[in-house]
Amino acid sequence: MDIERFKKYEPIFKTYYIKEFLGEGSFGKVFLIERDSYGMKYNAALKVISVPLSKHDLESKLSYMTEANTKSYYEDVVNGIVSEFHLMSKLKGHSHIVSYEDHDVIMNENEIGWDILIRMELLTPLPKFTDLQNIKSDDVVRLGIDICKALEKCQMEGIIHRDIKPENVFVSGDGNFKLGDFGVARTIEKTTGEFTRIGTPPYMAPEIHSGNQYASCIDIYSLGLVMYRLLNKNRMPFLPVYPEKIEPGDEEAAIARRISGDEMPPPVSADDNLAAIVLKACSFNVQNRYQKPNELREVLEEYQREKSITSDSKVENKPNLETELKSKPEPNQESEIVPVQTSDYLKNEQQIYGTTKIGSQDIDKQNYIEQGTSVLSNVIQKPPEPVKIQMQSRPVPVVEKKRIKIGNMICECGAEIRRDSISCISCKKQLRKI
Repeated sequence: MDIERFKKYEPIFKTYYIKEFLGEGSFGKVFLIERDSYGMKYNAALKVISVPLSKHDLESKLSYMTEANTKSYYEDVVNGIVSEFHLMSKLKGHSHIVSYEDHDVIMNENEIGWDILIRMELLTPLPKFTDLQNIKSDDVVRLGIDICKALEKCQMEGIIHRDIKPENVFVSGDGNFKLGDFGVARTIEKTTGEFTRIGTPPYMAPEIHSGNQYASCIDIYSLGLVMYRLLNKNRMPFLPVYPEKIEPGDEEAAIARRISGDEMPPPVSADDNLAAIVLKACSFNVQNRYQKPNELREVLEEYQREKSITSDSKVENKPNLETELKSKPEPNQESEIVPVQTSDYLKNEQQIYGTTKIGSQDIDKQNYIEQGTSVLSNVIQKPPEPVKIQMQSRPVPVVEKKRIKIGNMICECGAEIRRDSISCISCKKQLRKI
């Protein structure tokens, strides 16, 4: 196993030990390494690049080159890769670039070859961090902004990445997206015939495929394709629409259509504004693309702000459920009280042997006065069918639940007056005796 092969270098960088195999990229294998210091454990990522890349590559060179010539050839490859570490060190510390920490070059003892050990920041590759088919559009926008910031730093240092793809995008513990795998691809392209067109074909800009000169905006093109895929249910342009089955040959046909200049359909999970941004980023015509990473970043940030404002506005205008429920009428109940004017019943009451007759029910007058409108509540029922009741503008007088002395006066408004009064103090109306 590969892990056993490289364990012979332990302790790596004098303190680290290989714990597990994490994955394999275009030009190397990645392992989790760990060191122990005063009882505390510290983790890092170890990338191992072997030169030559394979035994087949070595045998191919030896078939037409002398052993000395082959060894010299691969030494140039190693020197070129090591020289790239100087560029990587300039990017160290950037919040959106995977941090390069250290490296070591070890020559094989029994055959032509070298192992280059690179200690790097331990992060999670994007495909292992999230389901690419169901990633949220907000996260895709944030990814685009973060990687643009990384490309702005690269532009300052004169570096073109040329291999931007989901596998080279990493996620930190605090949720930042970072760009990794710098430098190595460019050097191998210069020195190894197998990599004359560096990068991953599904993400290559058309000008690279055609062998034309290219500029740094090829990285913007590749980033645009990454965003397109994430906003298109994990499908690249011109592939069958999800969930249709991908048949053999579909991927090659899709790449051929893309690099020939066919107009891309918009990604299915992007709104019109976001789709327009992504399609411009990966435009076939170089002049129609964003030329610099800050241009794409600023457009994505503006889109992010506008979407945030729109979302906040929708939240503010959303009906308050509690208020809405309070404003609705209570459900129809058989015993629901119909608003009435107590005085209307007092006017029309019939005196029958000391009782008041309302409808078909006789009630003791004194009890009626004591209980006030509570008596009416029990005898006046709302019809089963909902009906609209025209409320009178005059407020309903409230009869206080208290005992009124016999012989005292009571007004129609419900106010109690001394028996020697001739008019109501409250409403100035004529009084009557009880």
